[in-house]
Parts: sequence; structure tokens; C-alpha cells
Amino acid sequence: MSTLDPRLAAKRSGLRRMRWLATGLLLLMLLLLGLGLAFRVRWPALDWLVAFAEAGTVGAVADWFAVVALFRRPLGLPIPHTALIPRNKDRIGAELGRFIEQHFLTPENVTAKLAELDPVGRGARWLSLPANRGRVAVRLREALPVLLDALDDAEIERLIGDAVTRRLEALDLARLSGAALDFVTEDQRHQALLDHVLVLIAGWLDRNRMLILTKFGEQSSLTPRFVDGYIVKRFVDGMINLIGEVAETPHHEIRQRFDRAVREFVGRLATDEDFRARAEAVKREALRLMAPDKFTASLWRELKRHLVEPASPVEAQIDQALGRLARALREDAALKARIDRAVARVAGALTGRFRHQVGSLIADVVRRWDFREVGDRLELEVGRDLQFIRLNGTIVGGLVGLALHGLLHLVGAAG
Repeated sequence: MSTLDPRLAAKRSGLRRMRWLATGLLLLMLLLLGLGLAFRVRWPALDWLVAFAEAGTVGAVADWFAVVALFRRPLGLPIPHTALIPRNKDRIGAELGRFIEQHFLTPENVTAKLAELDPVGRGARWLSLPANRGRVAVRLREALPVLLDALDDAEIERLIGDAVTRRLEALDLARLSGAALDFVTEDQRHQALLDHVLVLIAGWLDRNRMLILTKFGEQSSLTPRFVDGYIVKRFVDGMINLIGEVAETPHHEIRQRFDRAVREFVGRLATDEDFRARAEAVKREALRLMAPDKFTASLWRELKRHLVEPASPVEAQIDQALGRLARALREDAALKARIDRAVARVAGALTGRFRHQVGSLIADVVRRWDFREVGDRLELEVGRDLQFIRLNGTIVGGLVGLALHGLLHLVGAAG
């Protein structure tokens, strides 16, 4: 962390003030001790001051030594059992990592904290605000071109092309056609289709009488035109009447023949090897003409252009999708509960899987710290409070000195 950090600078300033205060109190004890020793012959009552100052000085020095010995060697001297924290930083880091791993980063603790924080509910409420959704949509839309540019177009096109080709090659066209026709024949849907076709044929015959007459005349040049007209009229009228009869008769023979023909054809599609071979040949020819690799390349380029163009509706679509998600999470308690459980399961599984790595990371980070840096960092965090030990030690030591002096005075007076 930079020494220019205001928070760090404030901590350093507070630590310096407390050091000077504790040191100033020690100097005061020394001054009082010197004055008491210098003038107690003239004023015996100063023995009490000497006892207070002497004990306070001892307490101040002892606590100064204890506080400093935690973080560094007092006065730089190689005194045994000093600089306790830096010298034992590897062990402390390992124990700290192990403690956090075993008592904090447990699946139970993490899932309980997640239940308390309710991240899904909070996220839904946050996304319910249009301004928040808009910010997320803008950030995602702005990140999209960067993400697309990072992709290898040739590789993406190849992957899409391979996937499309494999899917198409795996299609059983004969079976698929059979299934489609089987669906059409279910609940007599093919008869409704026949009705529609019959109407179209009848209408076409009625509208194209002159065309039929012309074509008939071309094939029968020896007959008079009025004979051709009579024959064509009777033929067209007869066909229209037959179509009307079929359309109005549910069990007409033509309908039954059509029904049998369709069902036989469906069965042959599923079992006839000749049909299957022809269907496969049609599929291969279609694949050759389609050229899936060129199609997917063009599709990918067009998709990229559409996504990054200024007028792209992606941002609005993201906003709408987030709004629908937030509304669903707020209104559908069962959906939210399922997602809550999924988040808890994932968090628990990740915690159980990686908590040892977190403990090891803490130990490794502490192990890499410099010897002096460890002492400085920890003293900066807790040193200001530890200076109160020096203050308390000075005052409590002085009071204990007074108490002992008074006790000795009473014992001497009693003796």
C-alpha cells in the first residue's frame, strides 16, 4: 500500500502521537525521580514521590520493552525472544490460514451468510430500478465489441460450420419426413389438407376453362371448336362436381384411397431402404449446394456487424431481459427459492473445494513478506492501542510503587 494513502498516513500520525505521549510520560517519571532524589534529604516526604516515580519508570521501561519486542529488536540489540512476530511470521501465517480455513471458510458458514445477505433478492431489487438496469446494459454493450474483436473469426466460423454440418449430416431425412407425415395424419389432419387442395383444384379448373379448351384444341385439331367446347365444359363441370362430392362426403372412396396411400407412404419412409437411400442422396446434394461453411461465415459476419452497429437493439434487449428477470425473481417465490438453493449449493461446493487454497494463499503471502515489513505493518494496525500499555504500565507501576512504599512504611512503623 502506498505511503501516500491518506488512511495509512493518518494511522502513522496517530501511532507517532501515542509513542511520543508514552515516551513523554517516561521522561516525566525520570524527571520526578531525579527531583525526588535530589531534595528528599531536605523534604523526607519526597520519598513517596521517589517511590512513585521509580516504580513508574520501571513499569514504563518494562512495557516499552514488551511492546517493542513484539515487532522488532529493542535498540537493535540481538536480545533473545524479541521481534517475536517477524521471527515467527511463517508459523503465524500458516496458523492464520489454517484457522480461517477451518473456522470461517466452511460450507455451513458461507451458506448461512448467503442466506442472511439474500444476494438474489438484493440483486432483483437492484435490477428493478431502470437506472441500474440501464447502467448494466450499457456496460455489457460497450464490452461486446471488445469481446468480439478478441475472438478468432476463422476459428468461430469453422466451429459453427462443423457443428451445423454434423447436425445436418446426422439427420435421418427419411425418418424425419415419416415423422412429419405421421404427425399430419394424426387426428385426420391430412383429410383437412385434402379438403384445402380440392378447393384449390376446383377453383383453378373453373378459372382456367379457356386455357383448358385451348390446350384440348391443340391436341384435337380435327374436331370442330364447338365440339371441343362441349367436351371441355362437360369435363370441367364433371371434375368440379366430383371434387364437391368428395369434399362433402367424409367416407368417400377417394378419401379412403388417399388415406391408405398416405399411411402406406409413411410406413415405407420408415422401413424402405430404397427410400432411405434416395433421401440420403437428396440430403448430400442439398448440403453440397448449401455450402454450410460459407453460409456460417456469412452468418457470423452479419451477426457481428449487427451486434456492434450504433443502432443495434442489443442494449435495449439486455435492459428488457434484465427487467423480466428482476420481475420474475420478485414475483415468483418458487423460482427465487430454486435460485437461492442453487447459489448456496455452488457457494458451498466452491468453498469446500477451494478453502484449503485460500488458507495456503494466506500462508504464502505472509511468508513472502519482508522481515521488517511484517513488524511495520502489524505495528501500524495495532501499535497505537499497544502504546496504551506503556501509559498504563507507567501509571500502574507508579501506583504499585506507592502502595509498596506505604506498606513498608507501615511495617517499619509497627516494628
